Amino acid sequence: MKMIVNFGVNMHYFDRFYRSLRLGDSSRLVLVRRDGWVIMETPLTTGVMDRNLASTWLFRMLEQAPSGVYETERSVVDGTARVVGYASQAQSPLIAVVSVARVEVLQPWMTRSWQFACLGALSTLLLLGLLRFLWLRLTDLEAAQQGLAKRNEELDAAQQGLAKRNAELDAARLRFQELVDGIDGVVWEAALPDFHFTYVSGNATAISGYGAERWIDDPNFWRDCLCTGPDGKRTEPVLNIGGPRLIKPIEHHILAPDGREIWLRSNVMLAESRKGGLNVRGVTIDITPQKESELQLFEAIHVDPLTRLPSRRAFAEHTEHALALAKHNRSVAAIVLIDVDNFSTLNDSLGHEPGDAVLVQIAERLRDCLEPTDTLARMGGDEFAIVIEDVDRTALKVEHLAERIHASFLRAIPIDGRKLYLTVSMGIALFPQDGPDYQALMRNADTALYRVKAAGRNGWQFFDSSMARQVEHRLDMESALRHAIDHEEFRLVYQPQRSLQDGSIVGAEALVRWNRPGVGMVPPHEFIRMAEESGFIVGLGNWVLTAACCQAADWRKAGLHLRIAVNVSVIQLQQTDFVEQVQRALALSGLPAHRLELEITEGAFVADVLDALDKLHQIKAMGVELAVDDFGTGYSSLSYLKQMPVDRLKIDQSFVRDIPGDADDCAIVRTILAMASNLKLQVIAEGVESQDQLDFLRDEGCQEIQGFFLSPPVSPENFVAHFLAAGRGDGLLRVVPRLPQVP
Repeated sequence: MKMIVNFGVNMHYFDRFYRSLRLGDSSRLVLVRRDGWVIMETPLTTGVMDRNLASTWLFRMLEQAPSGVYETERSVVDGTARVVGYASQAQSPLIAVVSVARVEVLQPWMTRSWQFACLGALSTLLLLGLLRFLWLRLTDLEAAQQGLAKRNEELDAAQQGLAKRNAELDAARLRFQELVDGIDGVVWEAALPDFHFTYVSGNATAISGYGAERWIDDPNFWRDCLCTGPDGKRTEPVLNIGGPRLIKPIEHHILAPDGREIWLRSNVMLAESRKGGLNVRGVTIDITPQKESELQLFEAIHVDPLTRLPSRRAFAEHTEHALALAKHNRSVAAIVLIDVDNFSTLNDSLGHEPGDAVLVQIAERLRDCLEPTDTLARMGGDEFAIVIEDVDRTALKVEHLAERIHASFLRAIPIDGRKLYLTVSMGIALFPQDGPDYQALMRNADTALYRVKAAGRNGWQFFDSSMARQVEHRLDMESALRHAIDHEEFRLVYQPQRSLQDGSIVGAEALVRWNRPGVGMVPPHEFIRMAEESGFIVGLGNWVLTAACCQAADWRKAGLHLRIAVNVSVIQLQQTDFVEQVQRALALSGLPAHRLELEITEGAFVADVLDALDKLHQIKAMGVELAVDDFGTGYSSLSYLKQMPVDRLKIDQSFVRDIPGDADDCAIVRTILAMASNLKLQVIAEGVESQDQLDFLRDEGCQEIQGFFLSPPVSPENFVAHFLAAGRGDGLLRVVPRLPQVP
């Protein structure tokens, strides 16, 4: 079933409703169907239903958007310019259209424009007044601004200067820090009284092994690290706060973190802090190399490098301390000088390295004989010394020590697979009776030692006053001997040598004599021994050699062709220039080499066999004749006789003195003659004083003799006067009656 409902709406209802909205006098509200027919309009006009708006801008705009606003110059409502707004929905058949006259729309704007124009005019007037005021103020401000700009320029210049100064200060600080860190020392500052470091330079690690942070961060670094030695013992230095600003340098013997022992030295001074207290400032340097050098120097001076015993200097220092202590305690001390007997011979025979090994064993044996309070030192070579403290009044303690030392050398010393038996000689001096100081005691102990050696060695001797007189005599002799050599107080005498084959004088031995001014003739054995011990024998021997060669050359010019025999000391032969001295004497005198005979003692071959043989072969090659003096009294000649380039053996007078009555001496002489014959050597016997001795020697085959039976030593003038005159006629010197003895 279908039904149609119709209903109607009173148009005045809508008109009243929309008028109540008071949209304005020129406002129009229109409801339009989608086909363009107007169905309602407010305000309501006649013929509204007859109007169709399908061809107007409304529907053109509707095609573009369902709602919007547009402006039209001629409205269909009243033909005036209007602003039209419309809205529609797709499901609604109606379109709502509102329009307002453009004049009414612009009326508020125009009103407001007038208002703003009035306000603008008023504002302009006010602005002009303000601009006038500002212009006046700107003039003042411009002047102020110029002053301010100038001030700013000055401030800028000041800031630039300050920046430059700051840059210079920064550069100076950097340069200072580089210099401080580059020096060979730690620069630091510490606060008192706890010695807490407040500044430490950056090179602390390189110097001390500890970084600067450790110095500063550890409040106990000074005490625990710098004042504690490697052994853990603390050595806190005392700072004299009330004393001078510069404090005595402080040395630190510390253990570095890497285990090294380091020696540091801090040069310290006191300084006031900014807060009014005291600070300590210092520079700490590494003195480890210096300490090591000092230790090496100390050992070089105070320690014997071979035996590790105290040296002579260390012994002197220790002895002086011991003597001072003995003087304070009124006690007795003793010095014992020890010398190894004939060690130079052993050392030259074995060589220096085995000799050094023997010295080390000797030092160990001596050390084993000591008591804890005794001190042993090596004085040099084969000489040792002992200082003994708290000696009893009878010196039994010293004598017991000497007995222990003597007993210790009864045992052999093993060296290089052989056994050596050595003996020692000891000289003892007591304090205070034998000397008031170290020098006197050493001198007197040496005197006692010399007495032991003179008595045959292998023993000990206490010093006594009689030895002091001998020492004084020896010193006097040494001084006089030097003076005699410098002032040529010596002279030569000559003892003839006779051939037993034809009775002619074939040679002469040059003997030195010393007529000391104010004293008289000094026995040869006394001053010659003294010259050998003091070393003067070298100069004296060279003078004798030259003088004898010159004398023989003068005799040769006078027609006396003799062999001149000159004694050569062992010390002379040991000199490196001995061969040159012989050449010099021959060249200076003009004597033919075969007219010179050098007499060498057997002891010359004990010191250095190879060196002695080499020199003798050089001399022999020159044409000089060689003889072994005092043959038979030594112990080495039989071993080296076949190697020696000698021409003649000289039988010592100790074997000639008792022949022909003593069978033993006769046997010795016969043995020497037989050996010489087998070796094709000549033999000369010295000390011949009787016809019986001469006859025995001639019968046994001895070629030459020398002695008082023929002639004592005589001056060169007497030698020529008696022997040259007696020998004219056949060219040979014949024996003449004995001459008076010359001392």
